Amino acid sequence: MPRTLLFWRSAAAVTDILDTPPEPPAVQFDGYLPEPCVLEPEQITEYPDHLELSEELREQLKQLSLPQTAEEGMDPDTYYDCVLSNAPGWKVGGWPAWDATDPSPQPCSECGTGMELLMTVATFEEGDDAGNSWSPHPHPGAGPYPGHRGFNATGVQIGSGYRQHLFVCPAEPEHPHVELMT
Repeated sequence: MPRTLLFWRSAAAVTDILDTPPEPPAVQFDGYLPEPCVLEPEQITEYPDHLELSEELREQLKQLSLPQTAEEGMDPDTYYDCVLSNAPGWKVGGWPAWDATDPSPQPCSECGTGMELLMTVATFEEGDDAGNSWSPHPHPGAGPYPGHRGFNATGVQIGSGYRQHLFVCPAEPEHPHVELMT
C-alpha cells in the first residue's frame, strides 16, 4: 500500500503556479472536489469530547462552565464541546467530534491497536453554535476574500453537512485506515 506523506512548506517555495489546477477525469457530484481557497494553517490545542471524559471531569466542567453556559444559552456539555474542546473545520490530528454518535473505539483491524485521528474533512469551518470561539476571522490576512463562501470555504459537502474522520494505526501506518462520518 502506498504511503501518503504530509509536510508543510512555505508559500514562497511554490514557484510554478498553474493558472488552472488539474481536475480529476470524473467527479460524481460538485461537492466532492474542493474549490480553490485560501489555506491558513494554525496550530491549536483541542480537548476530547465530553463523552470521552471521566464522570469526575464532566462534573467539574459542569461546575466551571455554568456562568458561560447561561450567557450562551447552552447546556454545559454542548458549551464545552462546541466552544472549548473541539475545533470545527478541516484539520490534521486533534480529536474527533461525536455529534451524531457516541464515542466508539476504533481498533486496527490488523493488530488491534487503538487508531488515532489523522485528519478531519468537514463541510463547515465553523458552526452556528460555536459562536466565534474557533473562528479564523478576524486575524490579519484571513477572509473574507474574493469568492469566499462563508462557513464552507472549500465547497466540499460531506453527507448532509457532516465530518469525515480518517483514523490510522500508530503502530503500523501501512495497516488499513478507518473512515468514520459524524
